[in-house]
Amino acid sequence: MVLIIFEGRFSTLDSAEIIKFENVSYKLENSNALNDFSFTLNKGENLVIFGPENSGLEIICAITAGLIKVYQGSVNFKGREIKTLDYLDSYSVRKEIGYLQKDYGLISNMTVFENIALPLRYHSHLSGFEIDNLVNNLIEQMNLWHCKDLRPVNLRKSEVLRTAYLRAVSFDPELILVEHSLEGQCQINAQTFLRSLKKESFSGSKSVIFITYYPRLFTDLSDNFIMLFEGNTVFSGNRSDFISTDNEYVRQYLESSLEGPMKIL
Repeated sequence: MVLIIFEGRFSTLDSAEIIKFENVSYKLENSNALNDFSFTLNKGENLVIFGPENSGLEIICAITAGLIKVYQGSVNFKGREIKTLDYLDSYSVRKEIGYLQKDYGLISNMTVFENIALPLRYHSHLSGFEIDNLVNNLIEQMNLWHCKDLRPVNLRKSEVLRTAYLRAVSFDPELILVEHSLEGQCQINAQTFLRSLKKESFSGSKSVIFITYYPRLFTDLSDNFIMLFEGNTVFSGNRSDFISTDNEYVRQYLESSLEGPMKIL
């Protein structure tokens, strides 16, 4: 078992536990997607989880969001075990977790405005006027006003990213899951998204989990890093540990080398 408890920059604030994986294992047909995976993240702390394909990255957000409930071990969100929640409690938890999925998941026949407003119209008690004002303010903050009436097919990739991000955070969630968000994105055009995400990451009131193949892109956004390989934790540490590490798995990964403990097929 590997247990990682982070005590980050916000330890002087409310350090209430927000998400805890404890001995989580998830099996695929021919392998362990996650093997006895554990970590605890407190309010206001952020975490980058990285590794190669088929290392278990693709399972973490789905389990956290309650989309996968058949696994060994436990996952607790603010002290509540996710897989045991009934429908109403699961619904309540999902509103507290913002999930920016890797494929963004925008509805193709809806405009930017309609995509962002959709969860608010179905799952909030705000009036139509209040929703319109909130969504318009979000769109202006993320520089999407010029395309607010366009559908996803007419958007640039960075505009799709920003729209999906606003939809994910429209409920002002305490935990934000960011899954492979920058892969395939132009780094210049993604800066508006990154500035907003950095503000959320260091607000002290929110926690962010970044799932990525490119951990160096997030060194300014997180203090904590975990590397997975074949479902196992092979590195965990803070930002300084990550930058200066001589861990053979991390070095091989960052150097994109075929030489090292990881055998790449």
